[in-house]
Amino acid sequence: MHTERPHERWIWTELIGFDIRQPDLGVSEYLETTGFTPQAISLLLASPDFILGHESIPDERELPPEFCSRDGHEFNPQRQRQVWTNRQLQRLIANLQERGVQVFLSVFTLLYHNQSHHEWLSDHPETWLVYGDDGPFPAVDAFGRLADGTLLEDYFLPQLVETLEYYGFDGWHAADGWGPLPGYLYNLSFSDGVTAQFAEWLPRELPEPVASPCGSDLERLRARAAWVWRHERLAWIQFNAQRWEQFWRKAMTALHAAGKRALVNAGTRAPLESLYIGGIDYGRLAAAGVDKFLMCTVTAGLAMNSRPGAADPVRHYDFLAGLLLTRGHLPESTIVFLQNTHDVVEEWDAIHHVPSLLEREIYALANLYRLRADGGLQPAADGPLACLGDGLSAQDWAWMRERWRLAFDALPQRALGVTLVWPEKAVEREIEDYLLSGGATTHRLLSGLMARGVPIQALVHPEGTAAARGPLLVLNDQLLTAEERAQVEGYPGGPVVMIGRETEGLREADCRIADVVTKARLTCRVHGASPPAPAVPPAPHLPEPPAERADWPEAPGYWSDLTSWPVSEGFLAACAEALINLAGPPRLLSERENVTLMAVEQEPGRLRVALKNHTPFYRRPEVEAGAPLSAVRILTSFPSVTVRPEGSRFSVRVPGQGVTVVELLVKEPSAE
Repeated sequence: MHTERPHERWIWTELIGFDIRQPDLGVSEYLETTGFTPQAISLLLASPDFILGHESIPDERELPPEFCSRDGHEFNPQRQRQVWTNRQLQRLIANLQERGVQVFLSVFTLLYHNQSHHEWLSDHPETWLVYGDDGPFPAVDAFGRLADGTLLEDYFLPQLVETLEYYGFDGWHAADGWGPLPGYLYNLSFSDGVTAQFAEWLPRELPEPVASPCGSDLERLRARAAWVWRHERLAWIQFNAQRWEQFWRKAMTALHAAGKRALVNAGTRAPLESLYIGGIDYGRLAAAGVDKFLMCTVTAGLAMNSRPGAADPVRHYDFLAGLLLTRGHLPESTIVFLQNTHDVVEEWDAIHHVPSLLEREIYALANLYRLRADGGLQPAADGPLACLGDGLSAQDWAWMRERWRLAFDALPQRALGVTLVWPEKAVEREIEDYLLSGGATTHRLLSGLMARGVPIQALVHPEGTAAARGPLLVLNDQLLTAEERAQVEGYPGGPVVMIGRETEGLREADCRIADVVTKARLTCRVHGASPPAPAVPPAPHLPEPPAERADWPEAPGYWSDLTSWPVSEGFLAACAEALINLAGPPRLLSERENVTLMAVEQEPGRLRVALKNHTPFYRRPEVEAGAPLSAVRILTSFPSVTVRPEGSRFSVRVPGQGVTVVELLVKEPSAE
């Protein structure tokens, strides 16, 4: 009997998804098309002027085109853009709420250059973003100051609450630009207003050329950004993290006082990248009261992206690792993952152009877990958000509902394979370690091991390791405190594998693998087992970053790894081989270079295995289950065949870039 675990289902859509010609403004038709009632719908009104220029007027007026569809685009697959009024929008929200749907407001930060009406932002260029390399950019800087010295947040947040109350929204979905800013910290925001705040916050004086006003003078802006990033990098990161905490503490105080809530886009791949690239620590935002977080897991979108480095056969593992680490960083928060569908404005369509890849993403993202101290599993994600949800057919929604049904099946009793140990507060230590050493980040090592077949789909905090079973993995173990190290080294449930830099006082390992790239200084140490130690082959010359740490190039996009000392392929492969041997069955006997697996125990004698293909071609891996099987049942819609196991082994076809999920029934021992 199928029992879905409780989970949230969100939809992000534009007003063009509804219809002013219908008596209920298209709500019944929309929900009939989706085939379910979502937890919430986030209405994308796009322009920040919806909030910044809002006036609570009693009369009815038309809304500008860029509110009625993103950027004012003219049509989607269903209908032409319509002219909505403020009163119609109020009724739409009320109609959705009557049907049990919460409605959130989302806007971006861009100025539309008064293309259809006069915008507040056009009168306040002092609040624009300022890039270090390019100067002022017409978009809201959440940290900006008005000309009279007022912080922008002290104008914006009362406007936000008034807007939400006027229309009847349940809350605010803080989209791109509201956490973190749209860009990379080394290059923004270096306006005079924000730099002055940094100077006030810093316990030491900035040199005069950096601190003195420079307006839009590009030469001086570039010099300011370069100096800060070279000489005060950690302070600049910490300042931005503090400013985001300040912004969101004020926001949540105001929103909660008005009975409203917030969902915040977590824009980069893992907690460390979010802090280093975006200057935002989501743990601090959770402490400030933020209700929910959206992980932008956009493998499907990037798979169709022609920009260099964006599309990558192993991008899947990149975002899996990021979501798992984010759950470790936010153990008590609600986290939903962004599920690509299609976007008219950005011109991509995952549900029609890469459906097998999208199916793989939905299942895998829904089946990562945090192991609680009581032994129960907490999903890393509390549900999906469909982006975007306009212009989809009933058939499209039926396809998604079927994938969600399988992905969010009843919680398993145990995640099989290797359990990652990661402290909740690790990011605070790792940012300083990364800035000092330039070593490979935990996220990079984790995604690299996942891509090489190591079955890791659960995370536990050091204090909860007593609840684990099977091998434990610690990455960058030099960051553990003495107490955490003792908790891990005292683990009785299986071997412990530590990958990190050699430090003083380490106990002797039963098996040791060292990287041949000396500057990386990584070793893999196995305690409690002696698996065969694969030899690490001599590495070809690997390009190294400049000798001076401050001269290292920065990641060109959020999909790119942070620059670090290179880790040899041979070392990662050897570590993966040792971990796979320790993990035991289920394991792949063939196609290991093309297919990986995720396995859980639903209940004793009933296993579930997801076989994931990261190549564009069909693959047929052979799997060793570890015990004689009575049946293998295919749970996905492909392939429609009967699989007959041979003892403890079976094989099944996996679609290109896709997933095949099977249920394994273990034979009961024969009565003696």
